Amino acid sequence: MARSHRPFSLVAACGLLVPLLAGCGGATHEAPPPAATSQSVVVVADGVSVTLTVPAGWDRAGQEVPLVVRAQKPYGDPGFTANVVVTTEAPGGSTLVERTAAAADFLAGTADWTVDPTQPGPIELAGLPAHRFGGTRTVDGIEVSQVETIVEVATTAGTAFAFVTESFATQDADGAAQARAVTDSLVVTPVG
Repeated sequence: MARSHRPFSLVAACGLLVPLLAGCGGATHEAPPPAATSQSVVVVADGVSVTLTVPAGWDRAGQEVPLVVRAQKPYGDPGFTANVVVTTEAPGGSTLVERTAAAADFLAGTADWTVDPTQPGPIELAGLPAHRFGGTRTVDGIEVSQVETIVEVATTAGTAFAFVTESFATQDADGAAQARAVTDSLVVTPVG
C-alpha cells in the first residue's frame, strides 16, 4: 500500500504556518467575537469528529479546516498569540509510530528548531493512544514553544489521526496553560 505524504504536509503546515495562522481570521468565514465563557468547538473532517473546549477570551479563527482557536491577548512585543491548531488525516494503513517519526524528523530539520526533551513521548489523550513532542523556535524575535500531539483514532476504514499543535510564547505561562487545557479537552470520535 502506498504511504500517504499528507500527514507530513499537515505537520509541516502546522509547524511553519501556526504563527501566521494565529494572527489571521481565515478566508471562509468571519470569526465570531471571543466568548465571555468557555465554549465547545467542533470540526468534522477525514472521518473523525474533533471537539475542543475553548476558554473564555479565546476565539475560533474563521476557517472551517484546519480548526484554529486562539487567545485574544498577545504576549510580548511585538506579541505572539497563544493558539491551538487541529488537523486530521483520513483512515488508512499508517501507524502512530510512523506518523510520529515523520513529524519529528521534519521538525528536526526545520531551521531554528530546538527539541524540548521535557515532552513526554507516548501518552493517552481522550482515551486514545497518542504521542507528544515539542520544541522551540523564534518568531518575530519572540521565543515560541510548539507542542505537537498526534492522536491515533481507530475506525472501521483503518487508522485515522488528529494532529493537535499548541503554540505559545515560551515565557507566556498563562498562554501555555490555556493551550494545554484546550488540548487536554480533546474528544475524538470516528464518523460514519
